[in-house]
Amino acid sequence: MLFSITSLFIEMRSFLFCFYAFCIIGSIQAQQVNHPDLPKVRLIALEPGVTLELLDWGGAGDPVMFLAGLGNTAHVYENFAYHFTTNHRVYGLTRRGYGASSQPLYGYDIPTLAQDIKGVIDTLQIERITLIGHSIAGDEMTAFASTYPERVRKLVYLDAAYDRSDFVTLMRKAPYPPQAQPVMSEVDSASSFTVSTYLSNMFGMQYPETEVLATRTFNVDGKLKGSVTPDHIGIKIIMSLEPPNYQAIQCPSLAVYAVFNHVNELFPNYQDFDQRNKLMAHQAMEVLKPYVLNQIQYFMDQTEGEQVVKFDGADHFIFLTHEREVVSELLEFLSKP
Repeated sequence: MLFSITSLFIEMRSFLFCFYAFCIIGSIQAQQVNHPDLPKVRLIALEPGVTLELLDWGGAGDPVMFLAGLGNTAHVYENFAYHFTTNHRVYGLTRRGYGASSQPLYGYDIPTLAQDIKGVIDTLQIERITLIGHSIAGDEMTAFASTYPERVRKLVYLDAAYDRSDFVTLMRKAPYPPQAQPVMSEVDSASSFTVSTYLSNMFGMQYPETEVLATRTFNVDGKLKGSVTPDHIGIKIIMSLEPPNYQAIQCPSLAVYAVFNHVNELFPNYQDFDQRNKLMAHQAMEVLKPYVLNQIQYFMDQTEGEQVVKFDGADHFIFLTHEREVVSELLEFLSKP
């Protein structure tokens, strides 16, 4: 159970939810839904056996590229990304191993994932790009910016600027209340819509159905089938994590953080827990809250005052739970020279 990986990042309350939920709901080849504003999808071949899914929302101006959290694909941004097309050319990249991207046997370390980003922007003939990443994408962005400083314009961390190198120890200290993941019923797994509803209820926010379709397989009758992305891929990525080298970043950066202050923000269905699960929830809260605050301070110290924005009571998927506010902060930051 411990290494069942999903889209959430390693140290936050929402990571706790998805981390354990992934073993039930799985992931898949990307599928299309009947939506008039879907981005264009392109497969970028980097080397034999390695092809990455690129989403293109269009737009005009300096290029930006959205990077998803662990277990997610670029489709998680399908509604959010359109806010930036007025002044930017907007792309989204699905890392190797997930969605419609290839699943090679190798290359799941952070330096290689950062190199994948370079390979894609080389193919697009982009000289410099702004990277906007959620969750564990922060590790890839930091590695990219420190390795290829001349290729990055700005960085935006969406609840992503954390040191995850001692993740396993952290999770052992923060027990996961089993009741935080409601049992998935036959009704819950009947279709992509019901899976999206199940996840939305579990995470306390609207989980995009397009992302469900991009990360899960379904039978011919529409019922949830299982996972295309095996757990070992997420394990390899987690095992490669090292402390981020923020001091090597030479470009402007913005770190947006979700900060929780109450246990029901950490676990939206806390009121339904029995006494044992409530005790576990409070123990997790005692571990994770100071961890988040310490990580925010660490980022500020290491980057010598780069811009930080904190949202109290927000979810790890902060760009979904606080879309309007996050869009406003990002547009202001991106507009600066």
